[in-house]
Order: sequence, then structure tokens, then C-alpha cells
Amino acid sequence: MLTLILLYTCRYDYKEVKEMAVNVKSCYLYLLDNVHQMFMPTERPIDDTVDGAYHFLEKNIEKCMKNAGGRPAVFKEDSEARQLFLDYRNRAIEFSEFAEKIAAKRFDIKDRYEIFTSTDLFLCEVTISDQDYVVGLELTCKEGMVHHVNQSETGIQNNLIVHQAIIPAASLSSANFFAISLDKLTLTILENMTVTVDDDTFLYADKILGCKTEISVKEAVKKARIVADEVIKNHDLDKLEVVPALERVIKETINEGKDLDLKEVAEEVFYQVPEAKLTYVTQIEEDHGIKKPVQNTNWVKMPLKKTQKIKTDTGIEITIPLDYYNNKDYIEVINMPDGRLSIQIKNVGNIENK
Repeated sequence: MLTLILLYTCRYDYKEVKEMAVNVKSCYLYLLDNVHQMFMPTERPIDDTVDGAYHFLEKNIEKCMKNAGGRPAVFKEDSEARQLFLDYRNRAIEFSEFAEKIAAKRFDIKDRYEIFTSTDLFLCEVTISDQDYVVGLELTCKEGMVHHVNQSETGIQNNLIVHQAIIPAASLSSANFFAISLDKLTLTILENMTVTVDDDTFLYADKILGCKTEISVKEAVKKARIVADEVIKNHDLDKLEVVPALERVIKETINEGKDLDLKEVAEEVFYQVPEAKLTYVTQIEEDHGIKKPVQNTNWVKMPLKKTQKIKTDTGIEITIPLDYYNNKDYIEVINMPDGRLSIQIKNVGNIENK
């Protein structure tokens, strides 16, 4: 029997929905070297006349703000960081005092959780698209080679030397980042979970800032796909029809800047199969804990996928433009009397080998 397998592990990139203008007004840099047990505060902000310094920060802040993995958050009422932030916002303390206390807290937390790395923590006053934020960006220093020109009486010699503290660009898989809105007192936090023998925690959200976080758009989309796959199997649905419909509804919702309501997604995708719709909503709410629309707060977009790949159990792979995917004038999957499937590709004017 011929079986069609929808390749559902394809990568979906995210890109910006709207233009973002990032302007760093001031930034303090703190060196957190837990390898050598050295916390190095600063008394003055980074020199904004250094060529490229603020541009480097602005590009990395923009990259993190556009990351669909950023989780919306709010301060807990008993959060020490919340009170500290309010003191800064109300001008009871200077930004430099707020920044140093957050940096010192981060250094102590790294020690407590035995995170023996050398990192640079940038704490900045920032305007993003005319809105004021406080931003934290922590990057892990890397060892690298730099060239060194040595000039002596015997002539010029070009050498390589090891540099222990090269600052990389922010990696979306490893960056620690937070942005606090001065106006709304809400946050966006981007970080990976820290796993230890005794505790699994998000250090910035749970231990440093004292926040309650919500699920990110990226996490919600992943769960939506997992549940859809289970519902398709349990209700014997056509995966070739359901998955493209799910992807279309999710992407259109996010691209329009709307919050992602998975109940509404189920209404559109499973409207012809009420039992499947009920199963989908139940699993989303009870098994994955998504009981309300997922806040879409990031400057991100899920571009519509241009092609869909299918694979047969005989190893044949076919890549189909989505414009033709459900158009029987170009491709049709036919159920044969013996239970097998037949794929017909129609209206082909030319075939090329690639």
C-alpha cells in the first residue's frame, strides 16, 4: 500500500511585521566574569562617540525584540526589581543605580547556579518606535584571535594574539534579553531555561526580575502543530488537507498582528468535523494549558510557505507550490479500489532535471 507522508518538520522563519526604530540613549556595561569571580561595575555609560558602539547595540536589541520566542511578562507585586524600576521611573534613583543593582543580582545568581562563564551585561535606556524602554542584553564572551602589528628596529611584524573577551552578536538561541516598558510596566523576556539537579527555572524571569510570564507565540505555534497531528491521527483525517489549512490560518492571524486564539483556529480548520474540533480545543486547554489567546507582542511575521513537500513510503519526494496544492487541475491524489493511492500531476508543459 502506498502511503503519503507530509513532511511536517520544515523550518519556518520569522520576519518583521512593521518597521522598528531603535535608539539607545544611554548604556552601562557590566563585566560578569564568574570564571575568575570578578564583578566589574562601571561609573559611566559607554562612550557614544565610539564609532559603531551604539549601532552594534541597536542592531542586537532589534534582533531580540523581533524574536518570536520572546515571552510577555508582568512583574509580581512583591518583586524587588519592580520596586527598583518604579524608583527609577519616578526619578527617586538614577538609572546607573538601577542598572548596577540588577547587574550585581545577575552576578550573584550566576554564582548560585554555578554558571561559570564570562559575560557582558548591557543595561540601556532605549526608545523603540517612540516608546521608552529599559533593556538588558547579556552576551557571552568568546575567545578569539586578533591581529597585532609589532614595529621595532628590526622591522614590522604582523602577529596573531589570543583575545579572551570578544563580544559576539546576539545569538537567538543563547541570548539573555529583557525589555521593560516605562509606560505600561510590562516586559518581554528572552532566555533559555536553566536546568539543575534541584531546580528548573528561568533565571531572569523568576530570580532576578520577579515576573510572571506567558507563553510565547513561537511556543504556542509549536504546540498547535503537535496537537493537530494527534487529532489528525485520532480522527482519521486527511493530513494533506488539514495541515496546510492550519498553517494558513495561524500565519494569517500572526501576520495581521492579532493575538493567536487557538479556539478560533480550531473553528476554521475543523469546522466540518465537530468532534475533531472539540478534541483539539480540549487538548490545547487541558494538556498544554493554553486557555486564552496568546499575546502577539513581537515585531515578527510568519511568511506564507511557498511550497509543501510530500513523501511516499517508497521514498519518492514531491515538492508542490502551495498555489497548486489543492488545485486538481495540476495535482490530484486518488484513492484506488485496492486501498492504495495514486498521484497524478497534470498540465505539465516541460520537465527539467535538477
